[in-house]
Amino acid sequence: MPDDLDYVVRRAALDEIFQLRWDVLRPGRARVAAEFPGDTAPETIHVGAFVNGRNVGCATATRVNWNGDPAWQLRGMGIAADCQKRGVGQKLLTQLENLVRQASDIRVIWCNGREEAVGFYQKLGWRIASEKFHIEDVGPHYKLLRDL
Repeated sequence: MPDDLDYVVRRAALDEIFQLRWDVLRPGRARVAAEFPGDTAPETIHVGAFVNGRNVGCATATRVNWNGDPAWQLRGMGIAADCQKRGVGQKLLTQLENLVRQASDIRVIWCNGREEAVGFYQKLGWRIASEKFHIEDVGPHYKLLRDL
């Protein structure tokens, strides 16, 4: 992949981003491991980053309460290995946050972030909101939160 990626970040259909989500976040596991609650709900927002039609980044926001209050949950965020650390994730997350702001008056978004991604989220204004916990077959995570 060239150093200067020419990519487009846009709202996407689940079937456009699902394979990348599965490959990046649940490699070697059954397809169902990459299917998340709320994926097909009408209010759910999927975004993808595309280079020449190839999906290289994905993220999803679904409506899931935070501590009993209305909120959005970021799920299924992943970047193809050859496109990581090149700004794709930041643009993808920024686009998703903008779409969430446009979709509703709910101004809280949260996620279960992998331990190795915590610094990425913190640079973009997210904060740690839990102790470290373990998701079976995935690894250590933290709950992260952002006010939109």
